[in-house]
Amino acid sequence: MKRVMKNEKFDRLLSAIRNEQVDNEVVAQAGGRVWNSIAGAPVADLSSHKLRNCEDFQALIPEYLGKQLAGGRGLLFEDHVHACVACRHAVERVRSGEQRAVWRPGTERRSFPAWRWVMAAGAVAAVAVVALALSLGIFPGQQVVRGVVQNADGSLFAVTGDTVHIVPAGYEIRSGDEIRTAKGASAMVRLVDGSLIEMGERAELSLSREWKGSTIHLDGGQVIVQAAKQRTGRLYVATGDCLVSVKGTIFSVNRGIKGSRVAVIEGLVRVDYGDRTSELHAGDEVTSSPNVSTNSIQNEIAWSRNSAKYLALLGDFAVLQKQLAAIPGPGLRYSSDLVSYVPDDTVVYVAIPNLATTLGQASQIFQERMQQSPALRQWWHQQQKGSGPKIEDVMDQLKTFSSYLGDEIVFAVGKNGSVYGAPVVLARVRQPGLEAFLQRENHQLSAKSPRPALQMVRNPWALPSTSGQPILVYVKDDLLMASPDVAELQRAAGRAQSSNSHFAETPLYEQIVRSYQEGAGWLLCADMEQIVARNVQTGSNHDLPPGIGDVRYLTMEHREVGGKTDNRADLTFASERQGVASWLAAPASMGSLEFVSPEASMVTSAVIRNPRSIMEGLFQMLGSGDANFSQRLSEFEAKTGVNVLDDLAAPLGGEVTMAFDGPMLPTPRWKLICEVYDPTTLQATIAKLVDSYNREGSTQGRLLKLTKRKIGSQTYFAITNSQPTNSQPTDEVDYTFVDSYLIAAPDRGTLSRAIQNRQAGYTLTHAPTFQALLPSDGYTNFSAIFYHNIGPVVGPIAEQLKSSGALTSQQRQSIDALTGNSAPGLIYAYGEPDRIVVASNTGFMGFDLGTLLTMGHNGPFLPQMLLGRALSNSGNRVPRTQSQ
Repeated sequence: MKRVMKNEKFDRLLSAIRNEQVDNEVVAQAGGRVWNSIAGAPVADLSSHKLRNCEDFQALIPEYLGKQLAGGRGLLFEDHVHACVACRHAVERVRSGEQRAVWRPGTERRSFPAWRWVMAAGAVAAVAVVALALSLGIFPGQQVVRGVVQNADGSLFAVTGDTVHIVPAGYEIRSGDEIRTAKGASAMVRLVDGSLIEMGERAELSLSREWKGSTIHLDGGQVIVQAAKQRTGRLYVATGDCLVSVKGTIFSVNRGIKGSRVAVIEGLVRVDYGDRTSELHAGDEVTSSPNVSTNSIQNEIAWSRNSAKYLALLGDFAVLQKQLAAIPGPGLRYSSDLVSYVPDDTVVYVAIPNLATTLGQASQIFQERMQQSPALRQWWHQQQKGSGPKIEDVMDQLKTFSSYLGDEIVFAVGKNGSVYGAPVVLARVRQPGLEAFLQRENHQLSAKSPRPALQMVRNPWALPSTSGQPILVYVKDDLLMASPDVAELQRAAGRAQSSNSHFAETPLYEQIVRSYQEGAGWLLCADMEQIVARNVQTGSNHDLPPGIGDVRYLTMEHREVGGKTDNRADLTFASERQGVASWLAAPASMGSLEFVSPEASMVTSAVIRNPRSIMEGLFQMLGSGDANFSQRLSEFEAKTGVNVLDDLAAPLGGEVTMAFDGPMLPTPRWKLICEVYDPTTLQATIAKLVDSYNREGSTQGRLLKLTKRKIGSQTYFAITNSQPTNSQPTDEVDYTFVDSYLIAAPDRGTLSRAIQNRQAGYTLTHAPTFQALLPSDGYTNFSAIFYHNIGPVVGPIAEQLKSSGALTSQQRQSIDALTGNSAPGLIYAYGEPDRIVVASNTGFMGFDLGTLLTMGHNGPFLPQMLLGRALSNSGNRVPRTQSQ
């Protein structure tokens, strides 16, 4: 394909000069002539035009274009124009024929050097400059290698003059060479300084070296630059409308017809565009034209091989989760004879179904999937490394052990006064051979330990009462009893012989029986009243928040009914909920969810009691533990002019929602929606807090700026954090009031979309995916919900990865499996008068792959796994885009 130039003859001449091979002898002779010229020629009169600012440099444009500038002055001019966008535009205007006023210097009195040694020092410096220029290869005619093609996926072309040819990996890129990726292609270029350039499809660039550093001339397309630490100078990326300069960082530059976009992944980047200069930190973006808006940097991270590997592995886990969920679980149990043998003072009762059949089928499914997936196989081999027990061996042992037992295994822990007893394990034995199996396992375990792990017991009453015992196992009349404590094992054996148990007389027993009557799968019942008995009996609540001392029972159940999962946890109280336990309000309408779109990846919403009452209770708690709290609160209110209860808590309503709704990168598009009864008072309070902050922070250079802007009928507020010496804000929070809600977000665009979605009815609560998760019960509303859906996060990343052409066929299948099996999930809560109920119909106790991926530290976990610190800190790095 022939490249069209503005001046074809000039390009051919320039190409001939570039391709001319210059012998070392010729270069040496040229250096000698330069030395003679510097040492023997009279000093040029440079004092008549001092170069102080852009006007001084722009006055030299006609002489520069007419090739009339002296060599040294020409180098200074080119160096300045290279770093100054305004002057570079001025050169282009004059070159294209636009008329402009040119500053004409007046005549000044000549000044000649007074000392000969000054001339000698200048000559030495000039020779050093020439030597440096030769070493850097910045003289015309020097075709120094600037980089090498590390790898290419698809067709990569080199354009040299009028010649275009395909180049392979290992191709050396010299000064002036232009390289271009084809449609659907990408390439990685390593510069001589160690910097890496990843080229997207249809990207076109060339490389050069000037006095201030190396420059990547991006003529079109998108690149990701991982700049190495520069020993001298800087690394630049020049487009037609901006200049990016760095010392060592990772950033993306996208040049198009409408303008350029620069996005920083790691480090600090300076961008000059027009008459403006911006310093961007990790996660920041800037565009050179109002016609180009900031956008998600998912395009950049989509090229990462690490992203492909992680997504492929997650896809395998998603398939496994779906296949394991399809395995028929053990049937429900409606009674249990084992409950009669637990300790009389039991406070924790756990019953799990026998999983021998389920474990066998799960192991088979896992092995089949591992044979199909290299990513899963690699992960599994990594898990198997080390000298500890292997997961596979443990699973096999557990499966074999379970095959000897009945349909239920019970764990119980008692409490006598303030002392907890040792746990007791109970199960029925359904086939012979258990004792021989345990003896074999004990022999293997004991070979790696100085003391045995298990001890089979013939007569519990013949055992010495010593501490540090192994797990004692006693089997009597097909009943297995195990405990690490001799006394507990003796008491269990006594109850089995006499069938005399007083546990049936306790309220916890009645609670357990009711759970069995409804059908038990996995069951946990805890007597919380006895667990916190020390606080209840002494009347001291120093260790417990107010209202928690009134708790009675905790019951957690997981069952499968009709092929559907039912998870439920009940926390009951002796009377109506009080204190902290009452902060969660009764189920009520959540209008704040109307501002959340169906694309949200994580949503937490709750209705709470009166915020003022909650704040009063919180102050009481803090004051009881800190004698100086009241004084510090008074000092804060006097300093800010804000009464926390009246000015901050009282204007708020009883509803709050936090959502990640929108692009997760470069920073999460979060929304905070709060119900507000008195927006005028709340806005005045915010203004007072900003003013107070500025009074305190002005001495340290930290300032907040509260601005107000009306667009149409909607008024938007913005709080920005800026330094006095930098007009560019470093942090921003925008908010507005709509009806009885305050909506806050990281930018005004997110607020506008939330309002528009609500007006159009495009909301989460109306989405079919959300409606399908709603339970069938007697409630019309919730007290709180936690919703997760990794599809909107994974989908765009997966599509970009697939379109990059960098995936293997197996990775494509695994990623397709992830997007195809990534279903949303919902955990919900009801606040009843004397209890709090938390339930879910997805996963195990509401936790599945989607829950785990969206409940990471400081935000969603999936982007953290893909991008390292990209979301856990305010603007951070992503994994390397290629293997290095």
